[in-house]
Amino acid sequence: MSVGTEFAEMVRKNLKMNGRTRNNRGGHNLKRDIIEAIANAVFYPGYYNEERTALYRAAYPVYCSYTKHVMGSRVAPMVAYEIEMMTPYQFAGFLGEMIDAGVTTAFEGEIFFQNMRKAQVAA
Repeated sequence: MSVGTEFAEMVRKNLKMNGRTRNNRGGHNLKRDIIEAIANAVFYPGYYNEERTALYRAAYPVYCSYTKHVMGSRVAPMVAYEIEMMTPYQFAGFLGEMIDAGVTTAFEGEIFFQNMRKAQVAA
């Protein structure tokens, strides 16, 4: 099993998500909770156990790229829309896909999002 797949599976299990889980649960945006969990694992040592911390740390470059490009409104509007319309379950898989694609810098993330846009135009 790849690191991205393990990450997505761990996030889905910890947040008790399935394919029908909505974006908000109990006043919390689950996508935002996923992003905050990555930051907590990196910025606060010991916040999670070693196994979870290792998976969240593997997702840190993806976190940086996502916050810069998507939250910073640097991607094409249709890419941002596609990501916004994902369920939390799909979003966890999307972040795992970015990890598996080898996104380790913001520049590689930019290329990843450009390829998403090219795939949208081709479809």
